[in-house]
Amino acid sequence: MPDTDFLLGMTNALGIFALVTTSYAYVLRYSSPGLGRDLILGIMFGIGACLAIADTNEFVPGLFIDPRAVMLVLAGPFGGIVSACVAAVMACALRLHDGGVGAQAGAMNNLATAALGVLFAKYVVAGRLVRFSHLLALGLLSNVPLLFILTVPLPNSVELFLRVIGPLSLVDTIGVLILGHVLRDAYRTNSSRERLAREATTDPLTGLSNRRDFERRLETLLEKAGKTDSPVSLLILDIDHFKTVNDTLGHEAGDRVLVRIADVVRERIGNDHLAARYGGEEFVVAMPDTDTGEATAVAECLRTTIERATHPSPGNGLRVTVSIGVSTVTGRFEDAFRTADRALYAAKSGGRNRVVFSKQRLPEAA
Repeated sequence: MPDTDFLLGMTNALGIFALVTTSYAYVLRYSSPGLGRDLILGIMFGIGACLAIADTNEFVPGLFIDPRAVMLVLAGPFGGIVSACVAAVMACALRLHDGGVGAQAGAMNNLATAALGVLFAKYVVAGRLVRFSHLLALGLLSNVPLLFILTVPLPNSVELFLRVIGPLSLVDTIGVLILGHVLRDAYRTNSSRERLAREATTDPLTGLSNRRDFERRLETLLEKAGKTDSPVSLLILDIDHFKTVNDTLGHEAGDRVLVRIADVVRERIGNDHLAARYGGEEFVVAMPDTDTGEATAVAECLRTTIERATHPSPGNGLRVTVSIGVSTVTGRFEDAFRTADRALYAAKSGGRNRVVFSKQRLPEAA
């Protein structure tokens, strides 16, 4: 049976884990998805595991017993592979630093536990909502690497394994169930918030920004450009005779055209520029620090690529083209859009399937 110090150490560790996991919701809310968030989450889970090792119960000289597996096995499902790797490396480094006869077995235990969490997330949860049954299975699975105790060069390693497997399995499983529930709720809340944010700013068909988001971001971009007197070029693309596509081939074909043109725009403009579906068959692109010559070259590239690559239906002979108006301004959004719209009108009036740029450069708004 485990002694009082052992039980107290386990309880303290779970309390520390609870404090660490409260930061999970804040990390999700105030960081953007990507490598930066993954590293932060990995450090968070790693800190939890290291605190458990620092407050460990030395079962026999050089052999540490603690519930670090709770943090390590949860890192994969709730942080991803990068987070799991960071947490495992942190825990391994501390365990090897502390030394002892069980140091190598402890480090292997850490790596195996984190790997099990990643594999469980990939092949069992597989993108689905984490359920109670998942957490229960994960908690039980987190104890499998305890078998590394049997590799410790001690004559009674089997006896030690049998003495700790029961109580430590219970603590690990309870910890994963409780803390996993907290992490799951925080993840679900953040996922809902991010989904609503995407829906409010993204065109659902093309995946580009919608009109409201584009206008908000362009106002900020123009304000910054006005302070440095740097140019901002605006492109307005309008699909020629788009009604003919819908009337002849149906709205599904029209949707395919819109998606294909959005893909071309996304591929050609780069990450530093803004693009949006502005409404119906109209797209807009804003390019900071881009003069009229550069913007016109980009517009011509878009026009020719769309003409070559966009076909509503294979074999029907119907060609899709766009007319593009280009303007370069340092003024307000209304000024930028008005001049580009005039250029677009000129492109339409001039026969369509062409690029026209406005030579007027409006002064910065007061």
